[in-house]
Amino acid sequence: MNDVIDLIDTRKPGVTDLDIKSAEEQLGVVFPKQYKELFKLSNNAQIDEWTLSPIKDSKNLKRTWDDIVRQNQDVRDEGMADDLISIGEDGTGDKLCFRIVDTIMDSKIYIWYHETEELEELEELASNLKEFIKLCRLVMITPSS
Repeated sequence: MNDVIDLIDTRKPGVTDLDIKSAEEQLGVVFPKQYKELFKLSNNAQIDEWTLSPIKDSKNLKRTWDDIVRQNQDVRDEGMADDLISIGEDGTGDKLCFRIVDTIMDSKIYIWYHETEELEELEELASNLKEFIKLCRLVMITPSS
């Protein structure tokens, strides 16, 4: 992820392996490798219009209270399928998600549309986090036709 960190808008400090492991244990999943690598470099990253939910940082609890665990356990959208983990949002209620396959998050990035709340409306955006970051950056710098 070092090769795409410069494409991310925010530079909040990353979290430790212990913080990541704690979030995984609370959610009962294993995050994809690229996701872990990104969060070691930058927590709560902004990627285009998407803001990734932070992982609770044991050194900065106040700024990371609204973490990925809270987003998926305490304030989870009722219509979201159980096999989805929300990793971020765009401010409109749409969620950026990973899908859980046998307690392991698939590396594909999906968008869940809050207005439809149907699994059929789940759209695959990228095959992995790195591809998603590059795609967002490409869309931001490409002039519209």
